[in-house]
Amino acid sequence: MRLIWDILLFVLVAVGLGLGSAYLAINHADKLELTELGPWKAWPNAAGPKADPYSRANQARSGALLIGTGEGITFQATSDDVGTPLDGACQYRISGGHLPARLWTLTLVDEKGMVVDNPSNRYGYDNQSLLRYSGSRFDIVIGPTVMGNNWLQSPSNGTFRLILRLYATPLTSGGSYSEISLPRIEWESCK
Repeated sequence: MRLIWDILLFVLVAVGLGLGSAYLAINHADKLELTELGPWKAWPNAAGPKADPYSRANQARSGALLIGTGEGITFQATSDDVGTPLDGACQYRISGGHLPARLWTLTLVDEKGMVVDNPSNRYGYDNQSLLRYSGSRFDIVIGPTVMGNNWLQSPSNGTFRLILRLYATPLTSGGSYSEISLPRIEWESCK
């Protein structure tokens, strides 16, 4: 009789550990194969044939639709260059230059992943729609107060994310991430 109880206990522990580890792996799949460049984070193998099963399960659960590995790569930023979380009540300056892509887009989304409603109906920029300064240099101001030029409105309260997508980039076909310079995210002021 004791043998049966030992076997049942062993099975319960094994099932608990297996389900628990699978749950943790799926809910933290965003930590697998993470590439970080300053505040920008990317998961180059999260989509396509090289995607690990935990990333696929996480995408299926969240309903995420990622760029295919041959199409480009997506970077996300949730903090500024010094690591402080992006706050909607603050103003930030995104500055950069040439990015290794035929087309790139920068979008601001709230903490739920939704674009922020604003009076200008401007939700992001691409490399062809923003004003440039001295060649390929650009500045984008992000903040809760309406401004001119390259400006995106942040949510009045709460945090937000920046999504930078590089399309038709050599990074997806063996280019080195250490050779590129992604835009800087600098805090300027808060209300």
